[in-house]
Amino acid sequence: MNLLTRKESLALYRSVKKPGDVRALLLGDLFFLLLVGMGRRDMNRDFLFERCREVQASPDGHLDLWAREHYKSTIITVAKTIQDVLRDPELTVGIFSHSRPIAKAFLRQIKREFEGNALLQELFPHIRPPEKGEKRTWSEDEGIIVRRETNPKEATIEAWGLVDGQPIGKHFALLIYDDVVTPESVTTPEMIAKTTDAWRVSLNLGAHGGRRRMIGTRYHAADTYSVILNQGSVSPRIYPATADGTYDGEPVFLSREVLAEKRRDMGPFVFACQMLQNPLADRAQGFRAEWLRYWRPTEELWRPMNRVILCDPASSKKKDSDYTVLCVVGWNADKSLYLIHGERARLNLTERTAAVFRLARDYDPLFVGYEQYGMQSDIEHLQGEMARMNYHFAIRPLGGRTAKPDRIRRLVPWFEQGRVFLPAQANFRDGEGRIRNFTTEFVEEEYSSFPVSLHDDMLDCLSRAVDPDVAVPWPDAADGRSPMQKEMDRMREQARLVGGNSHGLKYAYGGRA
Repeated sequence: MNLLTRKESLALYRSVKKPGDVRALLLGDLFFLLLVGMGRRDMNRDFLFERCREVQASPDGHLDLWAREHYKSTIITVAKTIQDVLRDPELTVGIFSHSRPIAKAFLRQIKREFEGNALLQELFPHIRPPEKGEKRTWSEDEGIIVRRETNPKEATIEAWGLVDGQPIGKHFALLIYDDVVTPESVTTPEMIAKTTDAWRVSLNLGAHGGRRRMIGTRYHAADTYSVILNQGSVSPRIYPATADGTYDGEPVFLSREVLAEKRRDMGPFVFACQMLQNPLADRAQGFRAEWLRYWRPTEELWRPMNRVILCDPASSKKKDSDYTVLCVVGWNADKSLYLIHGERARLNLTERTAAVFRLARDYDPLFVGYEQYGMQSDIEHLQGEMARMNYHFAIRPLGGRTAKPDRIRRLVPWFEQGRVFLPAQANFRDGEGRIRNFTTEFVEEEYSSFPVSLHDDMLDCLSRAVDPDVAVPWPDAADGRSPMQKEMDRMREQARLVGGNSHGLKYAYGGRA
């Protein structure tokens, strides 16, 4: 049967007359169930026919990420669940979405099909709604129970929220997760973690030996689906709106004109998430891994540079707030920018002030560039502390009307030309006393995913180095060598003295020479 094309299958369907044959097709052919059994004439498309065949052959253990309006919920959450209940009245199904109203919408669609589909009721009487006086649960709140022999505490199909109000003490034979990730669930790292943790807790609601299905849409590069995929919990089945997953690729279902309208109306990032199932498809405006350059800061190397401390302050220590970021940047004679040191933590005013003074003493900058948006009190406090301690340094307020993403994009040509060097290791102690690596966090959490990273405070702070208002001059080279050349010459000399033949700097953060 699976070897037939859509047109050949349609010819076969037209030849089926006996109720027994119709019943067999409804139980074994998902496309037939939708097209004929449920009267969905809109299903008569090759793409949908192929998806039905694929889901029929392997319905469980997948994360199905298909473009919006490509019928993934219709085929999997609704039709396949109906088919499973037609086959097995004793089945128990839990449908989970990010919030319970979303899950109830899927249950409502199934419930209406059972209530109003005369063909299915005739061939499968157990799906009929309760008759007068028949005591069977049949509601969106409590679930629906078809006629069955056993009496488990779970309804045949129930709908629950993943984050708001999971059930207690239930164990479903089939767990279906549809739309557990929403735009609201990816607003902060804490919200993503909350959704991911809720999903993990919900796994306990599956029966021993039970099955799982996941259906959804991407909303962020680091969303819960990303976590689930990275840990290998499911097998991905991804169908973007175009054959190659690019903006200009050949459409697989919707017309090119419709996709063009959606891209225009959604914008590139939302289109990349919902239609291409790839939050990083908008990365043409971002940074590339091959542009990264690293060095090993020593005082001998950074002392000849013109140094500035840049501060991007955040006023709150709450878990969902932005970080305060401090970058010590060196302008070198080779016309490159060298990040000498970086720190990122949630700090209050007293802690921010202490951090600025500590770095000023350690690195003796030309000035401290301090972002002033809503932080004038910070600068006044710093000036007051300078007078109190009789330790002074220049502070330059940084402002401007350029939007943060556009300000960050000023760094793109600098990284592309290999003119920004990050420290291979940049350890610092955060506000909670933990030792962290600034370079690791910079690369993995912001650089690699811009412009769709959850936070962009490190990139924003560093971008101030190429702000026209900063205008730090380049120093003259003492001997014509860049810090990188000096470091390589030093290592070669060391190797020669100890009898070795070669040493080289490993270009990776945390790597060892």
